[in-house]
Amino acid sequence: MVRGGQTRGYLNIKDTLQCIEASTKQPAAKGELRIFNQIVETYTANQLADITQKVGNKLGFNVQVEHMENPRKEAENHYYNPTYQGLQDIGVIPHLLDESVMEKMFNVVSRYKDNIRPDVIFKGVKW
Repeated sequence: MVRGGQTRGYLNIKDTLQCIEASTKQPAAKGELRIFNQIVETYTANQLADITQKVGNKLGFNVQVEHMENPRKEAENHYYNPTYQGLQDIGVIPHLLDESVMEKMFNVVSRYKDNIRPDVIFKGVKW
């Protein structure tokens, strides 16, 4: 059984306000309904684990990927193909997840690693 195949949409936190600002600068026409999915890219759990492991190991962390029981009540694999080009069509310039962004995240987490409480992470929560 393949695990970690769940796909989700992502948006860099830096882009959240950019999305709102762009939509206010280009409002919908009278009677027009516009729906924007606030995402700009999609990743599977495995893809995120792979980039995390690659960058972490490059930085000297011994990152091991472990498959665990999914805490959510969802299928391991499912069809997920969201439409999200609309934000870029109105001028949002996304900050996409790449190795440099992941490296910055590692640097922040490293700085505050003593504040991480593994005893409360995934403590029996089932969604």
